[in-house]
Amino acid sequence: MDEELIGTIKLFAGNFAPRGYMLCNGALLNINQNQALFAILGNTYGGDGRTTFALPNLNGRAPFGAGASNTGKSIALGEAAGSPQTTILQQNLPSFNSQLRIANTNATSVTPNPASSIAITGQPNGRQFDAIPSFADTAPNTAINGTSVVHVGPNLPMNTMPPYLGMNYIICVQGIFPSRP
Repeated sequence: MDEELIGTIKLFAGNFAPRGYMLCNGALLNINQNQALFAILGNTYGGDGRTTFALPNLNGRAPFGAGASNTGKSIALGEAAGSPQTTILQQNLPSFNSQLRIANTNATSVTPNPASSIAITGQPNGRQFDAIPSFADTAPNTAINGTSVVHVGPNLPMNTMPPYLGMNYIICVQGIFPSRP
């Protein structure tokens, strides 16, 4: 088996890091004891850069390619962002400028449009049914008071995590030092 390049990260299904690897859990390491790995990582992922440096922490995170994408988003090496849940606030919602309106027609009108009615209420009259128009397609002519339309949500955070499977990321700490092109 060929040796791995120092700094290579892999997914590993085990519950331990094999020999020559460490878990990508943000652990602080001593520079003097891990000079080759520090030469590759520096203090990009944490540490003071004088005596300590940190391994990447991929616990609960998904890795993204660093650099500029064709969407215009640029992610710096070591940048960590995002949240597993969020609360949608009023400022996150799109603006709504139109007024909510209803048709205010006379319920006893004798000129309903039954072909476009959603429901017609009425009362039995012997074997007949006397219709009383309750809704008809009429142009909205009355604005609803804005205070009667209220937000009723509990304002709780919602989960934004996609489906996932917990696995361990491991990083090679002993192996071949990668050469630069």
